[in-house]
Amino acid sequence: MAKSKKRKHHHDFHPPTHAAKADKTKSAVLVAGIFFSLLGIGIAYFAAGTNVVWLIAGAVLGAVGGYFFGLQIDKSFSKK
Repeated sequence: MAKSKKRKHHHDFHPPTHAAKADKTKSAVLVAGIFFSLLGIGIAYFAAGTNVVWLIAGAVLGAVGGYFFGLQIDKSFSKK
């Protein structure tokens, strides 16, 4: 029996076995770092006023805290 020329043919795609997996591009570290640095600036503003040194210190300490918080979130979500 003849095959229909309009019939869709099945083409199976098999990725090469040596292809490297793409790295995870989204990360909670950046978002947590930004959020915590803004939080640190806010706390420093209410504690010390508009003193630039304390605002920068609050931002740096907040960013460091956010970095570690984001790492913990990435670790907890990577577990399956």
